[in-house]
Amino acid sequence: MIRMKKTVFFLSAFLMIFSAFAANPTASELAAQSINSYREALYSFDRMDYGSALKYSEDAILFRRQQVEKEMQVLNDSLSAKRVRDAGDSIFAVLEVLEDRKERESIRIISSYIKKKGADYFDNSITNLRSYMGSMIQYPEAHKLIGDIYRLEGEYTFAEDYYLLALSNADVLDVPDDRFEILYSLAEISRLQNDFPKMETRLLNIIAQDSVYKDNALKQAMLRTIRTNRPDSMEKFFTLYRADSPYSLEAYTKLAEYYYNEGVLDNALHFAALAVLCAFTRISAAIESRNSNYEYTQLSDFFQEFAYYDDISEWAGRNFIWKNFNFLARLAKEDGCDVFSRSLLSVIVRWCPERYWQNEAVLLLESMGL
Repeated sequence: MIRMKKTVFFLSAFLMIFSAFAANPTASELAAQSINSYREALYSFDRMDYGSALKYSEDAILFRRQQVEKEMQVLNDSLSAKRVRDAGDSIFAVLEVLEDRKERESIRIISSYIKKKGADYFDNSITNLRSYMGSMIQYPEAHKLIGDIYRLEGEYTFAEDYYLLALSNADVLDVPDDRFEILYSLAEISRLQNDFPKMETRLLNIIAQDSVYKDNALKQAMLRTIRTNRPDSMEKFFTLYRADSPYSLEAYTKLAEYYYNEGVLDNALHFAALAVLCAFTRISAAIESRNSNYEYTQLSDFFQEFAYYDDISEWAGRNFIWKNFNFLARLAKEDGCDVFSRSLLSVIVRWCPERYWQNEAVLLLESMGL
């Protein structure tokens, strides 16, 4: 009986100690919980289980906050020591002292942020690193996902709030270019709310720093080539110009449609030309990376060449590239550039792999009396 009581006592003591540790997880454990929760949120979202996706997203945000608060507490305790303070603001000087003091958790925390951003990002300043840690309390990826959930549920105001929250913390995105996805989501919210002027503003903000969009000489040259309206105008367009703006393609496409619907044909033609040129440039680069002998000669050969690559063709379909080619031909026709339009449509009719856009090109040609 006494032995059984001792066993029960030790088991109870073990469980109390285990519970205490479990109730006070380390920063590393909290980071793992945050990442796992976010992954579960993405998985639930893909399965259209939006209730679970929302719950896991909120869990991810909570665990991220607890993780960073724990890291800041550990680091503040270490940095408060006189020897560490005397090391100054240099990250590497502080690390050297922490090594001597065997402050392994603080070293791990500092090293993890250096690995994430690089020491140069913090200008070798421990103060700057701690400031960045403070901003890491936010979880913009999870905020963006919650925005997506609310958008699908038709709660556009809540969705916009979460997108704006994600955008305000874009500096701590794991993938900085994910900022564009948030910006596009905000533009889409404006479209869904029928606030087209705000949609226009948000799309223009996306391309505000785009060197291709800001190149007025390119704009004038492209439009001049289209409007020359000679038999070789279309081929000259694709021979002379390139536009390497991968994150602007969607904005170009949507702005072309917006200005067309608003009756601003000059702007519509400009953005339609940029959309086609951007896609053409990206596809050309992909082909050249796989076929070192490939060199652009004419548009029909280009269409035939990239038809060999299923992934490129799939990307073209997902990004409405065929629609963009047809739309440029339509706008050129409405701008009075019939020769350019006919030349482009003739290639689309012969080589477009998507039947719908091929048929539309046929109808456009027939409307021009061909």
